[in-house]
Amino acid sequence: MQQYFAKNKNLELEDSDYNHIKKVMRMKKGDMIKVAYDKIIYTCKLTSVLNKVTFDVIEKEKKDDKEVNVTIAFALIKEQRLNYLLQKTTELGANCLIPIVTKRSVVKIDKNKEDIKLQRWQKICKEASEQSFRNKIPKLNVILNLKDLLSLDYDLKLLCSLNKNTKNIKKVLQKNNKCVKILLVVGPEGGFDPKEEELLVKNGFISVSLGENVLRAETAPVVALSMINYEFMR
Repeated sequence: MQQYFAKNKNLELEDSDYNHIKKVMRMKKGDMIKVAYDKIIYTCKLTSVLNKVTFDVIEKEKKDDKEVNVTIAFALIKEQRLNYLLQKTTELGANCLIPIVTKRSVVKIDKNKEDIKLQRWQKICKEASEQSFRNKIPKLNVILNLKDLLSLDYDLKLLCSLNKNTKNIKKVLQKNNKCVKILLVVGPEGGFDPKEEELLVKNGFISVSLGENVLRAETAPVVALSMINYEFMR
């Protein structure tokens, strides 16, 4: 069953969603869809797909948020890899996504094109949220600098690192399993510059390892978020 996100309490959809129902999915009268709004999932039956798409609500289900709220701050990487990162972290339940500029970031985004990029990234998150039947779309932050992360308020701040002087992420999560808000920071290809890591660690971030294998920049947050989900599963 296909899910869509309503834009208001009347459960009206975006024009692109109506077009998706009619032209892409080629749905017919009587077909079922799910519509999400304000953390409630509505199961609906299509009553018309001719000039205008209409539907009736059959039942509704309130989906509560997970007890742990995870934000992923990720360095800018190449487009195809970044698309994968956005899609998979959304599917795994990230609440907020923050793109960051780092010293070793290969990708540089012109300020004049930032809004266009953010709109496209938000669309990827929306589609991934629909596909995974989430009750909300993760918040996508504007592009920040690494120093902007220092003032953010979280119960636990984790830094994925390739250095030897790191802690096992599993042990850190088990020790802090009562946390509600977690910030996970992941660097670009090749990891963070040593001075960047030093800055984060001095400001309360815990340097953690995801294992012996070196993971791609787009794979690391997916693995780390999977570990967090497992450790905080109730």
